[in-house]
Amino acid sequence: MPPKKDAGKLKGSATKVVEDKTFGMKNKKGSTAKKQIEQLKSQAASAKTPEQKRKDAEKAQKEREKAASEAAKRETAELFKPVQAQKVPFGVDPKTVLCIFFKQGNCEKGKKCKFSHDPAVERKGEKKNLYQDTREADEEAKWKDGMEDWDEEKLRQVVLSKHGNPKTTTDKVCKFFIEAVENGKYGWLWTCPNGGDKCMYKHSLPPGFILKTHDQRAAEKALLDKSPLRTLTLEDFLESERHKLSGTLTPVTPASFALWKQQRLDKKAAEEEARRAKEATGRAMFERGGGRGVRMRMRMRMRMGMRRGRGMGMGT
Repeated sequence: MPPKKDAGKLKGSATKVVEDKTFGMKNKKGSTAKKQIEQLKSQAASAKTPEQKRKDAEKAQKEREKAASEAAKRETAELFKPVQAQKVPFGVDPKTVLCIFFKQGNCEKGKKCKFSHDPAVERKGEKKNLYQDTREADEEAKWKDGMEDWDEEKLRQVVLSKHGNPKTTTDKVCKFFIEAVENGKYGWLWTCPNGGDKCMYKHSLPPGFILKTHDQRAAEKALLDKSPLRTLTLEDFLESERHKLSGTLTPVTPASFALWKQQRLDKKAAEEEARRAKEATGRAMFERGGGRGVRMRMRMRMRMGMRRGRGMGMGT
């Protein structure tokens, strides 16, 4: 190994370099020369040897490794620190509360745990009652509760006293509401396409409505797919209906069809004319030609009035 250079010699050589660079500038009284001298001295003072630079780099690396080690220890302690026993208030179902041990990934009870292991249990809450129009109540929290979790028993909880919405003026049930329920799209975040809460129809299930489960809907769909009516064409349907006819019938030809169509049009025109005659007003009669008789009667009355006036004048 080559012998290490003496730090004192390196420092002396740096000082000598500064003196050589500032030779002849010390006698100058200008501020520019003084600034240059101070700058050269500061550079020489801050100049480090390769050995010092290596030591500084090793020190910085050790500090970084120490900080990373302490951060890992803190994270491990936070992850495996003991959890206190979980408690719920009196009257609260533990299955509606998420297990804190399961949340940290170290619940050893599994299915025997009295708390819920469903991460979405905190967002579900109470199921919505489809037999009550909730628009009349204050705005409630919106929960994501899908219809796949609802059963027939929940839907049969009919509210005896229903408070009608002041904006609802009919007993008809909204068709969009029924479609959403039947298709499984109804929930806390569902909004009526017919104006939202301003919909004039009711958003409550009619009496006797039965909610079909997912399995029932799937069975009906499979049965419908296998049904021959699904692949029945219009020609086959007409042919089957033709075979059901009995007795002496008139065959359909272009001539008979044209005659039947003309009779239908004449009958429709006669019915329309009768309806107009029944609902006609004086103005309508005048526009259709009855105004001529009206004008003649008005002229006759005017002539009779003029004759009476002349007779009264002659009598006086």
